[in-house]
Amino acid sequence: MRAALLFDRLRRAGARRPCPGCGLHQTGRGRLRDESGMTIMELLVGAGISLFVIGTVFAAVRVQGRSAAFQSGLADAQITSRGAGELLLQDLRMAGFGMLGMSPADSTNNPPVAVNTVSGVTNIVLRGAFSNVTTTLAGAASAGQTTLSVNPPASGTFSTGNLVLVDSGLSSEVFTITSVGSNAGLIQLGLSGQLKNSYPLGPFVTQIEVVTYTYGNEGGRMVLRRNGQVVAENVPTLQLQYIANDGTITSTPGTTVRSVTINFQAAEPSALPGNPTAKSNVTTEANMRNLVFRFSMS
Repeated sequence: MRAALLFDRLRRAGARRPCPGCGLHQTGRGRLRDESGMTIMELLVGAGISLFVIGTVFAAVRVQGRSAAFQSGLADAQITSRGAGELLLQDLRMAGFGMLGMSPADSTNNPPVAVNTVSGVTNIVLRGAFSNVTTTLAGAASAGQTTLSVNPPASGTFSTGNLVLVDSGLSSEVFTITSVGSNAGLIQLGLSGQLKNSYPLGPFVTQIEVVTYTYGNEGGRMVLRRNGQVVAENVPTLQLQYIANDGTITSTPGTTVRSVTINFQAAEPSALPGNPTAKSNVTTEANMRNLVFRFSMS
């Protein structure tokens, strides 16, 4: 009896003892200690750090992108202001060139500089021999004629719509060119009216070009055009002041303009939402050298 009880105890003890190297008899607590991993708290902390780093990098890239866009817009505005300002400055300086021989009546009807505003659009009309197209009469012209026969100019060409000045030194007249043709190597100019005087062979014939600047609102933007062509498409400010020989400053040109001050501001065509609009300012003065010479002669 005792032997049977002893055998039974040994059998039960052997069943509870785990077999060496056998994973079937490992407890659940042992398996958790042996397997590696991360807790939920560690995952949350890692995700938070990653989001912070990504947000910082995105903010830096966004700031750099906006700064680059602003600098690009500023460069565009500077190019526009300098180019358009220089073109206007050059035309103002050339106004009146080649018009010294005009009679007082023709000068009044065709002033070198004229400014007017119609329906909110400012028109700046400049006249002068901008392309220096000049030649001489190839034959005598009688009073009443409506055409002129001239020699080919050394440079440039005559164009319809421009003015032509005939100046013999004793008399002069101005007409609009209505047609341009050729005959036997000579140029035939059609005139908008009849000659009032007769001219011998040789008087000077000069083309007076008309350059018109318009400045007005187009689609919510102030646009500057030269003879219909866009010079600057976003010009918030364009101010011209005229200085007479006696130093008087006016907003419209008088009969004795000495110089013109230009205040020109150009802006980029469009800015990023939330970005400031890049603008460039040009302030300069154009000396009307041709007008000053003409007034001093008179």
